Amino acid sequence: MFVVIFFLLGLAFGYAARWPWALLALVVPVLLTLAASDRNGGAVVVGFLITGIGVFAGLALAARSKAQHA
Repeated sequence: MFVVIFFLLGLAFGYAARWPWALLALVVPVLLTLAASDRNGGAVVVGFLITGIGVFAGLALAARSKAQHA
């Protein structure tokens, strides 16, 4: 379930924010890891990967919609 949440988080940040600010979405997995009682390294890596995929998908969607409106 957290995979879907991280993907949607990355997608939203990538679509709404532009390139350097979209990377702020990667701060969320770090904060959740620091707040968790059991710090599972595998879950953190998966969270980063899924969030990064979502960010790049959001950036691609934003570029595509901008190209269509131009």
